[in-house]
Amino acid sequence: MDEITTELDNLNEEVIGQMNSWVDMLGGGEVGRLIGALLVLVVFFIFKRVLVRGALGILRRIAQQRSESMMANVLDAFALPLQALFMLLGVYFATEVLTLPEEIDAFAVEAISIAAGFCVFWALFRAVEPLGVSLNRLVGRFGAGLGDDLRQFFIRGVKTLIVVIGGVIILENWGIDVSAFLGGLGLAGMAVALAAKDSVANIFGGLTIFADNLYKRGDWIETPHFEGTVEVVGLRATKVRTFAKALVTMPNAQIVDSPVINWSRMTHRRIKMVIGLEYRTTAKQMEAIVDKLRDFLKNDEDVAQTDVAQMVHFSDFGASSINIDLYYFTKTTDWVTWRDIRNRHIIAFKRIVEEEGAAFAFPSQSLYVESMPELTNSPNDDQRAERKIG
Repeated sequence: MDEITTELDNLNEEVIGQMNSWVDMLGGGEVGRLIGALLVLVVFFIFKRVLVRGALGILRRIAQQRSESMMANVLDAFALPLQALFMLLGVYFATEVLTLPEEIDAFAVEAISIAAGFCVFWALFRAVEPLGVSLNRLVGRFGAGLGDDLRQFFIRGVKTLIVVIGGVIILENWGIDVSAFLGGLGLAGMAVALAAKDSVANIFGGLTIFADNLYKRGDWIETPHFEGTVEVVGLRATKVRTFAKALVTMPNAQIVDSPVINWSRMTHRRIKMVIGLEYRTTAKQMEAIVDKLRDFLKNDEDVAQTDVAQMVHFSDFGASSINIDLYYFTKTTDWVTWRDIRNRHIIAFKRIVEEEGAAFAFPSQSLYVESMPELTNSPNDDQRAERKIG
C-alpha cells in the first residue's frame, strides 16, 4: 500500500512539473499561470466528455450486447459522479499551476479531497438501486410481491448505511472528531433509545414478517383489527386496503403479536350449506335425494375430490324441517369464480329435490286449540230476531 502511495505521489509531482514547464513556455508570471490554469480546466472538461462519456458508452454497449442490463444501469449510475470527480481532478491541477498563498492552497486541496470523497459515496449511493436488481433471483423465492418488498427494504437499508458512513468519513476529513461527538451522545442516546423502542419493535416486526413470509403485497389477510388486501409491507408498518376501500396502516409489531389469517394461502375454498326438507318427505325420498346430491358433487369438475373432506348427511330434525348438511370444497380459491360455482350448485340442488317430488320447508307454526268458549245470545240479538220474524 505504501508503494502505491509513493508511486502516486511521484506521478503527481511529475504531472505538476510538466504543467509548470508548459506555463513557463507561455511566459510565466501571474497572467501566464492564470491562462495555464484555465487551459487545464478546459482540457479536463473536454477529456471529461470524451473519456468518461465515451468509455462508459462503450462499456454500456458491450454490457447491453451481452444482456447485462444490471451492469449497464450501474455504469449509468456512475456517469455523473465520475464526471464530477474528473472535473475535481482538473480543479486540483489548476490550483497547483496557480501560485496561491499556502493557507489558501491547503484549504483548496482539503476541500477538493472532501468533494472527491463525496463523489465516491455519491457513486455508491446511485449504484445501489441497479445493484438491487441482482437480488431478484434470490428474493424471487418469496414470491413477486414479497420479493419486491424485500428488495426495497435492502435498497433503503444500504442507502442509509452509505449516507451514515460517508457522512462520518467526510466529517473526519474536515477535522471534526465524530467519535468524541458520538460518545458525548451516550446519555442522550439512551433517552432516544427509550423513546424509539416502539419504532425498533416495529422494525423487528417487519423483519419477522419478511423472515416468516407471513404475507406479501396483494394477499387477503384478516386480523382481530382489520381485514383486507395488503398494499404495502413497509419497514415500520403495513398498509391494508379494506373491502370498504378504506386504507388501514398498522404497525408491524402489533400485527406480529396478533393472529393473522392469510386467506390467499388457501389451497381450496369451502362451501357449507344446509338444505331443509319438509316433514312429509318420505324415507325413500330422503335416501334418493342424498344419493343424488353425493353423485352430483362427486362428478362435478369444479369440486375438489382429494385431500379435503366431502360430506352430505342428514344432520338433525329442525323446528320445521329435516336438515341435510353439505360440506365440501371447490378447486378454485378465486372469490368470484367460487360464487359462480355456489350459485350453480344451489340451482342444481333445488332441481334434485323437485325431481324426487319433495319440497323445501319453510318456518311455520301450528296452533292446537283444546276448547272454544260457548256462544251466548245477547238481549239485543233476541230483539232483532223478533223484529225480523214479526
